[in-house]
Amino acid sequence: MRGTVAAAPAPQTGWWWAGGVLGAVVVGLLWRWRGALAVVAVAAGGVVAVWVVQSAGLAASPAEGVGVQVLARLWPLLTGVGVAAAGVVVAFRKVDVLLGILGACLAVMVGVGDSAVFRYGTLAGPEWGRWAVAVALAAGIGLTVAGECGGTRRPGPPKAPRTTKPPRATWQPTPNSTAESAESDVATNA
Repeated sequence: MRGTVAAAPAPQTGWWWAGGVLGAVVVGLLWRWRGALAVVAVAAGGVVAVWVVQSAGLAASPAEGVGVQVLARLWPLLTGVGVAAAGVVVAFRKVDVLLGILGACLAVMVGVGDSAVFRYGTLAGPEWGRWAVAVALAAGIGLTVAGECGGTRRPGPPKAPRTTKPPRATWQPTPNSTAESAESDVATNA
């Protein structure tokens, strides 16, 4: 058999980064809707976890089984599972700070850590690996921003007490009371 080996063309790296940043902006703008953030966290964490396990399965060999390959990718896998679990927790309780921290871990561990897939024409894993990394980057940065906006709201400075004095009660004579007091003055003087 004869054939040729040609290098696969490199993808448009800028478009992948731009898509990740644009996705992060969209997710970050969801900071007021806890349910939407929960869905994003569960979806992004699930995509990352499936991608890590599938790439471990493709990299397995008779000498190194799937378990060894999964252990080699343990931190990205735990990050994906943690973000998905945090998404489930956020759906029922308000823990935006936790979601923000795990979003930062997802952005750093998977989004930036595996961003080399944006440069290479051939991937050592599933074909949709670029999409998984772009989703991790977008969701991670967006969840970090949303967690910061929604979870660490601090009350403003204390309000100053009112310095204006309430109006004083003063006696104002009524028309009947002046007539009565005049009559009583006349009666006492007489």
